[in-house]
Amino acid sequence: MKTAAETLTPVTLELGGKDAFIVCEDVNVAEVSQVAVRAALQSSGQNCAGAERFYVHSSIYEEFVNHIIKIVKSVRVGPPLQGTYDMGAICLPEHTNKLQDLVDDALRKGADVAVRGKLFIGDLGNDVVGQFYPPTVILNVNHTMKIMQEEIFGPIIAIMKFNTDDEVVHLANDSKFGLGSAVFSADPKRANKIASRIHCGFAAINDFATTYMCQSLPFGGVKESGFGRFGGVEGLRACCLVKAVAEDRIKYIKTVIPKPLQYPVADNAFEFQKALVEVLYNISLIDRIKALGNLIKIFTAPESSTDLKKE
Repeated sequence: MKTAAETLTPVTLELGGKDAFIVCEDVNVAEVSQVAVRAALQSSGQNCAGAERFYVHSSIYEEFVNHIIKIVKSVRVGPPLQGTYDMGAICLPEHTNKLQDLVDDALRKGADVAVRGKLFIGDLGNDVVGQFYPPTVILNVNHTMKIMQEEIFGPIIAIMKFNTDDEVVHLANDSKFGLGSAVFSADPKRANKIASRIHCGFAAINDFATTYMCQSLPFGGVKESGFGRFGGVEGLRACCLVKAVAEDRIKYIKTVIPKPLQYPVADNAFEFQKALVEVLYNISLIDRIKALGNLIKIFTAPESSTDLKKE
């Protein structure tokens, strides 16, 4: 971005996210739990549009957590070329250290590890083994923990309770990122209302990241998730230099400067311009009609003042 600024080259930036995954109390917990684990563990969590903060209504919290733990325990982690696995490696070896740092920080501040998935590594050597990180479920988290503020980009599911819609909207917006979000409720109107209040670039109702799959929709974020869009009409226009062109609609009607505004301007030029603006933009029909009357009076008034200036 700094380099592009030197030549005023426009850029589109998608800089990652910290997407909120909101689960209201009226959902089918078993079904949503499967979606939640997929949203967190797909591509080993290395998904810019993946879910990183899970907010679950307190009345179904325990049930939801139990389902998540059961699913995560069944996830098989290992090299796909050596067998059938559900989750692969972390792309960068050093990123596993960051993941562990986020977990350790949360534990120091009172969080609990509910479950860590098993690794099925095989004989690949220690260097490669270090790139695998077990799927992990963290409970009793809060927003003082780095795991709820920094981008994880890994297979960690951090779950937090909420009690009201206002509370969960506040929690979702309490982030420097604003890429996407997902809201689950049996009442689509309620889910849409919650999603509309979250400051982010896209939202999915009773699903996750579906906007990314629909290339007719714009994709991008706000805040530190970047700016600009790709996908959709907005994405195509971001790659274009748009030019505005104005021309006469009717061939024989040309643009003419009104006489009060021709140089040298008449003494009543200001009144004429004011009346013209009111005719065009006043929201009151009565005021627009009055302004039109004033405009006609000014336009038909003697041009003595202008003529004197010309002399």
